[in-house]
Amino acid sequence: MKNWLTQGLSLCALAALSLTACKKDEVRATLTPSNAPTLAASTNTVVLSQANSAQTAITYTWTPVTSFAWTGAEHSYTPAVTYNIQLDKKGNNFASPVTIAAGAGPTTAVTVGDLNASLITLGVTPGTATALESRINASYATNSPLVSPTVALTATAYKVCVAPNSDKWSIIGPAGVDWNTDVALTYNCDTKTYDYVGKLNAGDFKFRLNNDWGTNYGSSTSTGGALVSNGSNITVATAGTYTIKLDLASKVYSIK
Repeated sequence: MKNWLTQGLSLCALAALSLTACKKDEVRATLTPSNAPTLAASTNTVVLSQANSAQTAITYTWTPVTSFAWTGAEHSYTPAVTYNIQLDKKGNNFASPVTIAAGAGPTTAVTVGDLNASLITLGVTPGTATALESRINASYATNSPLVSPTVALTATAYKVCVAPNSDKWSIIGPAGVDWNTDVALTYNCDTKTYDYVGKLNAGDFKFRLNNDWGTNYGSSTSTGGALVSNGSNITVATAGTYTIKLDLASKVYSIK
């Protein structure tokens, strides 16, 4: 009986050793990217304005991970990689960054409105130039993400302004696009005007409410001044970049 127990214990010990040896000999598959992504920016300083919210504030150009190498894998595959631009205050070491989807690349255009929303989320004080850092973050499989070297950015955010009502004012005419396409104006809380900042063609335009001719304004002058209900077309003599302000309280407009 004793010999049988001894032999049984010996077999169990041998089995345990065998399993231990198998664990020690196990080869783990590893996935190694060929390179880390890089990031460059079209500018390092931006001053944002709500009147330009639809325009591009900054364009990021970045390089993706080009390939992956497997070690110790019987079957390999190319993992999907998700790229995001991360922003954080300088010196915060990206402890709590905001994320902007980078898309497929190799460039990502960030609008004034989207960048401003990100800055407000970071707690940036509107009207104050703030030092920031940005980087591209590449996430793949279950591995730790790869990040690019940081790119410096100094940005001045604006306080989001809400119009006093739901009225939508626009300019319409070939000075903008054509007589069938409205170009939206943005309400400016500081000046209490509806503004447009951007390119205009040589040609005519008028102001109108809610994309409808029921309420529209023109003027007898093309350099700014009194507005007239159903008035004459306003003429832009030379194509260029202009600032238009529509002051409904005083029924005047300016164009520069």
